Amino acid sequence: MTYRAKAATVGNSRALRVDSALFRAHPEFAVGEFDVSVIAPGRMLIQAVSDAPADETDPVFDAFLGFLEHQMAQRPDLITNVTDADRRSADDLLGGVESAPDEDLGDAFVLPHARPTPPTRKRARKTTKK
Repeated sequence: MTYRAKAATVGNSRALRVDSALFRAHPEFAVGEFDVSVIAPGRMLIQAVSDAPADETDPVFDAFLGFLEHQMAQRPDLITNVTDADRRSADDLLGGVESAPDEDLGDAFVLPHARPTPPTRKRARKTTKK
């Protein structure tokens, strides 16, 4: 969902006045402090600051993973298996990139924001006896 904002002056500071619908839909932005990263000309990423210990992450990559997670939850019908053509395309794209697929990353390595997949609950179908 896209929300509208307008530049404003608050006291001696500059601010963005944002539609209240954003705060109703995402209360984590209603109060607190935020980190703001300029990610490209005319584009910025705003993240709510949490009390969790800071780790060395890429805010753009984290935002992309969050976007994917949201889309997968909202539209699971669009998820498809990786095809041989997809694999070939990835091989072409990554051609010449050095890698060590057998490298031991150590016991401490964890994929960023890796979360266990919750089990799905399927509703039992009602059956009618004939």
